[in-house]
Amino acid sequence: MLKHLKDGAMGKFLDLYNRVWEEGRLPNAWKEAIIIPIRKPGKDPSKPSNYRPIALTSNICKLMERMVTDRLTYLLEKRGILTKYQSGFRKGRGTMDPVVCLENEIRKAQVNKESVIAVFFDVEKAYDMMWTKGLLIKLKMMNIDGRIYNWIKDFMAYRSIQVRIGNELSNRCEIENGTPQGSVISPLIFSIMINDVFNQVQQQGVGRSLFADDGALWKRGRNILYINGRMQEAIRRVEEWAGDWGFKFSVEKTKTIIFSRKRIIPEINLKMYGRSLERVRVFKFLGIYFDSKLTWVDHINKVIEKCQKVLNIMRCVSGVAWGASFLSLKTIYVALIRSVFDYGSVVYGSASKTLLEKLDKIQAQALRQCCGAVKTTPIPSLQVLLGEIPLEMRRKQLMINYWANLKGHKDDHPTKMVLMKCWEQNKLSRKSFGWSSEAYVEEMEVNRFKMSPTVVIPENEPWSYITPHIDLQLLEIKKAERKVDMSSAFSEHFRTQYSQYLQIFTDGSKDPERETTGAAFLVPDWAHSIKRTSNHLAVYTVEMIAILLSLQWVEDYKPGKVLICSDSLSVLKSLRSFKSSHQDILFSILQIYSRLVQNDILISFIWVPSHVGVKGNEDVDKLAKQALQREEIELQVPLSKSEIKVLIWKKVIAEWQIKWDNNEKGRFFYNLINKVSQKIRHIGKTRKEEVVYNRILLGHSNLNSTLKILGKHPNGLCEQCKVEETVTHVILECKKYEEERSNMIVEIKKNGIQVVHFKSLIKWASEINSKAFFHFLKRTGLISRM
Repeated sequence: MLKHLKDGAMGKFLDLYNRVWEEGRLPNAWKEAIIIPIRKPGKDPSKPSNYRPIALTSNICKLMERMVTDRLTYLLEKRGILTKYQSGFRKGRGTMDPVVCLENEIRKAQVNKESVIAVFFDVEKAYDMMWTKGLLIKLKMMNIDGRIYNWIKDFMAYRSIQVRIGNELSNRCEIENGTPQGSVISPLIFSIMINDVFNQVQQQGVGRSLFADDGALWKRGRNILYINGRMQEAIRRVEEWAGDWGFKFSVEKTKTIIFSRKRIIPEINLKMYGRSLERVRVFKFLGIYFDSKLTWVDHINKVIEKCQKVLNIMRCVSGVAWGASFLSLKTIYVALIRSVFDYGSVVYGSASKTLLEKLDKIQAQALRQCCGAVKTTPIPSLQVLLGEIPLEMRRKQLMINYWANLKGHKDDHPTKMVLMKCWEQNKLSRKSFGWSSEAYVEEMEVNRFKMSPTVVIPENEPWSYITPHIDLQLLEIKKAERKVDMSSAFSEHFRTQYSQYLQIFTDGSKDPERETTGAAFLVPDWAHSIKRTSNHLAVYTVEMIAILLSLQWVEDYKPGKVLICSDSLSVLKSLRSFKSSHQDILFSILQIYSRLVQNDILISFIWVPSHVGVKGNEDVDKLAKQALQREEIELQVPLSKSEIKVLIWKKVIAEWQIKWDNNEKGRFFYNLINKVSQKIRHIGKTRKEEVVYNRILLGHSNLNSTLKILGKHPNGLCEQCKVEETVTHVILECKKYEEERSNMIVEIKKNGIQVVHFKSLIKWASEINSKAFFHFLKRTGLISRM
């Protein structure tokens, strides 16, 4: 709703936000919340404590919360206030950071014949019981004051709630402490409050992690009783911290586990608040099931159990002749099965081959259900048909992607330590993430590329940058009028709106084969610049580089009014939104732009359509292409995370292609489709037609040759011709269908295909005339036999 307001209404909201910001007082309506109890998964619905109180608050307030959150986040990250162990709700961080740290420590312990004692903490009613005055004290201790402090102080004060069950509302109740779950700023506020929870744990060698309110401590060593003593002292320090800041840990939900390969493990008794903590064999840590031997048996079994439920749903919504389409089922697979395989694969990929093969079977069942293939269909053929790489390769891809994410962080990132070489890494068959990823990275030669920072923190506050003026009028003209001379439209628009402005045209270019890139800008009748940039950059990136170079030129020559013309709509939208895959380049552009505008230089950006005869745009396009011919790289630009991922994906695809070329299985399908890709090949207006076409492509159907393999036919021969009854035979050779086949071949030859063999027939059916092909199958009755 707010996005579609007129400029006048937007101005009123801006006035309101500025007044609230200056006065530090929020409207009372912004502090009211409707609580919706959401039951926690697998919990007893009769107990109120098993419900999570989600707060519905004002959307107008949430928008301002987003503004304040962004500013507060910048201050915290810029000053390095947040503990490096906090991975929750931070850019470039995620649940895998603590998981990988713990997994690495356990693997090192196994090599050294040591044990690891870990304690996983649970805060009772973490968000609901947060001490409001304590938060304000923390903010003062962090030197966060002024308007941000006043806004948060008033945001937390005099809040009220009502509980809604169905259509019924409870009485309004004022709350003294806590921050609303579901609020935009609440996770950051809580992170501030819990930031120093482990600061008093001074014991050497104690590992720690935080993800929002999920905290963990661990220590490794050979003497379990000694480790127990150190961990008990650490727990005591955490207890003291909780008492000081109004928190309480749940003894029932706080668990301890010993990771060890020893047969006999002495009893330990860790206590919190004078009560013994439960020791478990398996613990679910941030969605990953850690077992005491780190075999991943429990985790993989849970993954299989979850995926089996989705498989059952897929079977319920589709059959061979009815139900959801091929693409719909593939979407279900990607969203609900592949995503489960992906999560945590960077660590559980070290499981035994036998365990991982269980996941391969689940993938095969899901792909078979998607396309309606029979059981005898080779799995490699299914994977190529649906554009799904083998799980082993996908795990490798995700592992290197995560490695690239870590490499882009500063050296103080705790998880980055696992990438350092250590003597343990070649001593164990089951390798830790850091050890496996190093081998994969060297194999794919990804480590030779320079990468841009994963998280970019600009020198100046992002809100101090001036938002550039972006003119998209020509885009509107192009959309509204299909038949319009865009070159003339540009000239007219420039004459009426920017006649006093100096034109600068920018462009970037890339050779898709050689992966070379170049950038250029052109000031007609004055100057130009050409730069050969780093290989493997996206066109989007070199378009940004071209704009950056043009602004640097403007800063040197200082013309009064400048119009920068670019044909990259995505770059111009990034300038307006302040969001980019190359945030470092974007902030450099915004910094120079803001500096120029403050020095009274007027700069506008305009979108110009490419290849429509706009002379300046055509000329700069040629200049950018000239840069590609230069051998020496003149401007080194680090690759962004997305560009590295594209590079990794291409290498994985190449590896998959080699595997497909050399595979002994699926040769029938290989003769039809020998190139792997993510493209899904399918035709058919109904589920039945889709399934039959897929079975014909794969070469496995309910014809006699396949039935023989399943033990459902004595010899697999065609009853008419007494030869093996395959899809090729019944479609092109069987005497029984000569008349129908002749009619189909006439249609094929009408489309210019003179030599009819199975491959040309399939190409004709998929690209030219699927209707005639299915007509043949229906007239012969083969569609019901397949």
